[in-house]
Amino acid sequence: MNGWSRAGHVSRRYMVHIQRCTTQIQQYTTQAPRAVRGMADRIGLAEYKHQHILKIAQSTATQYGYTPIHTPIVEYSSIFERTLGTNSDVVGKEMYKFLDSSNSWMTLRPEGTASVARAIITNKLEHSMPQRLFYSEPMFRHERPQRGRQRQFEQFGVELVGVAHPAADVECVQLGWDFLRALQVPGQLVLHINTLGDPESRSAYRKALAQYFGQHRNELSDDSQRRLDTNPLRILDSKHESDLRITAAAPAYTSYLTPASRAHFAFVTNALHKLGIPFTVNPRLVRGLDYYQHTVWEVACVSDELGRSQATVLAGGRYDGLTSMLGGSRQLPGVGWASGIERLALVMSDSCVPVPEPPVPVLIIPDRSARETTPDQPLHGTSPDRPSREVKPDVYTYAMRVARDIRKFRSACVVHGTSDSATNHQPLSKQLATVLARQPTPTHVVIVGSHEMELNRVIVRNTLAQTQHEISIDDLGQAL
Repeated sequence: MNGWSRAGHVSRRYMVHIQRCTTQIQQYTTQAPRAVRGMADRIGLAEYKHQHILKIAQSTATQYGYTPIHTPIVEYSSIFERTLGTNSDVVGKEMYKFLDSSNSWMTLRPEGTASVARAIITNKLEHSMPQRLFYSEPMFRHERPQRGRQRQFEQFGVELVGVAHPAADVECVQLGWDFLRALQVPGQLVLHINTLGDPESRSAYRKALAQYFGQHRNELSDDSQRRLDTNPLRILDSKHESDLRITAAAPAYTSYLTPASRAHFAFVTNALHKLGIPFTVNPRLVRGLDYYQHTVWEVACVSDELGRSQATVLAGGRYDGLTSMLGGSRQLPGVGWASGIERLALVMSDSCVPVPEPPVPVLIIPDRSARETTPDQPLHGTSPDRPSREVKPDVYTYAMRVARDIRKFRSACVVHGTSDSATNHQPLSKQLATVLARQPTPTHVVIVGSHEMELNRVIVRNTLAQTQHEISIDDLGQAL
């Protein structure tokens, strides 16, 4: 192929590429907008349920002396790469990472603990210990969306930083247990706990696991074979059938714990017994992030709504030294947990969610009268022999005054008589039918028109008793 032929071939390929891009752009501009995959809207009852869960979580944390903290959605990528571990699934496969205009790598926050640790250093709180903090923030992970797992999800979490004693572990477990009990979620709550020991214990156990799983490398799933070279502890968390058979005979962590690690975990289990919090020691329970050590735990909700794979509704653990990994001046101990709000919402019954009372609607009776026109003022769809339904400006103002007075006695009120047409408002019967068809139905409806305005009165309709009467505007509070 000569030079001219090659140039023509490249040119044709370039034009085909341009045409494809143009077609895609046209499709995106003509299609109806849609939400990003794995990112959902919350409207009405769904949002009320979300707020209800957060309200109970915040109330429980406040009772334990925790105070709120808010961190930015976007952090420098290094915050998570240094703390979560470059070999973790979160950093390796799930982070929303991008290069900004200043040529810095940024990440949409995938979890809350590292951001809290960064905030403690940034705001010079390392010498003001302990810190009891709670947060409710959106997180982002590029996972395969499924029921109970979204790419944008909200977590409520608590962090107790600055206390090395195992009593802090117990406090966090108890706080989480009280929160879930206060929610009254249907289904059985099951608390699983384990210990990963101190760094010395973890290092010894990691070597033992690498040796054991190395003998079964060819029998492991593809994911576990990768983890064997990066983080063998994560193989214990695999749900793959072939992996389960191999992990069942894996060495037990207890054989590699130092005396200090055994004493730490013994305090936790004894305290939970005395507090009456039921738990199961699960030696296969691990946490996928590199900063965890000593006590780790998960709470599962046995429910048909979640199934087995997404049953975990709360998880936590101890992470001593996380601040020093970020370059802090002190190696601070810490422990905390996080709970996914979306999963809790799935198992909660709609009937358990408090919903505000519906607003009192103020309906406006339109005046039916022939519209006066001039040759240079067309009727826009009406005719002199067909009366229009008009609402005079003074009547609208009166309706808004009535609504203002109602709000002094009730929490909500809305003027319902508005329309997209200045000359063709809905008749009262149609307005009433629309209001009464809504759920929940308002207990009272207030009706006004020109006649009521002239007398400074309103009509109050009781939708439950199917009665109505005319009263002075000054008696509205008593009538409602």
